[in-house]
Amino acid sequence: MKINKLKGVLDYFGEEAKRFQKVRNISTDICESYGYSEVITPIIEQSDVFIRSAGENSDIVGKEMYIFKDRGDREIALKPESTASVMRMLVENKLYVNPGVKKYYYCSPNFRYERPQAGRFRQFYQFGVEAMCEESPYLDAEVIEMAYRIIKKLGINNARVYINTLGSDDTRKRYTTALKEYFEPYLNDLCEDCQRRFYKNPLRMLDCKVDKNTEIMKNAPIIGNYLSEEDSKYFEILCNTLESMGVPYTIDSRLVRGLDYYTNDIFEIIYEEANSPYNGLALLAGGRYNNLGQEFDGPQIPSIGFGM
Repeated sequence: MKINKLKGVLDYFGEEAKRFQKVRNISTDICESYGYSEVITPIIEQSDVFIRSAGENSDIVGKEMYIFKDRGDREIALKPESTASVMRMLVENKLYVNPGVKKYYYCSPNFRYERPQAGRFRQFYQFGVEAMCEESPYLDAEVIEMAYRIIKKLGINNARVYINTLGSDDTRKRYTTALKEYFEPYLNDLCEDCQRRFYKNPLRMLDCKVDKNTEIMKNAPIIGNYLSEEDSKYFEILCNTLESMGVPYTIDSRLVRGLDYYTNDIFEIIYEEANSPYNGLALLAGGRYNNLGQEFDGPQIPSIGFGM
């Protein structure tokens, strides 16, 4: 019987393996020039690492995670993303007690049970960074600039940074209430995912691929109208700093992220080439997450990162 690789995974050999190494080496060199050091975390974790961090209602947990019971009857997950593992490492080893920003990068295999298609695989490699233990719009700008430099160094010129802010916890609560009040009369006109997200996490409705171009979505409240003065000032400093760094960006008030742990600034770098089949593809994405450490019974650890 002929044995083939599983659906949704890739073999790298010959020129493909060389290209893989080139992307990793360029990304590594730039990160190290910014003072980042490599971390390596396991590809298996307790499933709670990702259920706590991503949120029980996220697509990763609800639809995409590979979970199995081991011989000790423990529930184990193949790593679907790396941020939660790095935070688990930081808290477990109490690395946060040492002063200063903790700057890490990694290149790790991740696993998600997705429908295989262009840019979507069941095993994929994620290059990412985490800057932990500091909250500052200047640090946020540095992380975004570093991400943009990696993309440019890889020879991808038709790319642009899109940013938004989800605000602090109080801002998100006000905005969530406004979204629920707005969407409730239209609920029967929206897709099943939106109806489910309405009760679990209304912000995720703005990321809907089915209803995103409807008038209902276009007229939904924007978070900029609900930001506190402190949140607005933080975001303003971030934008001004990106401008001074020469990083082109667009504020996208509809930009959200698919994981529950994000707070404040979020961003994506999008490939934009009208004649390309990859037009609109997110090359990397990330943002700030200030409360994730508490999900692992640690202190509040303000952090920001991205995955590519």
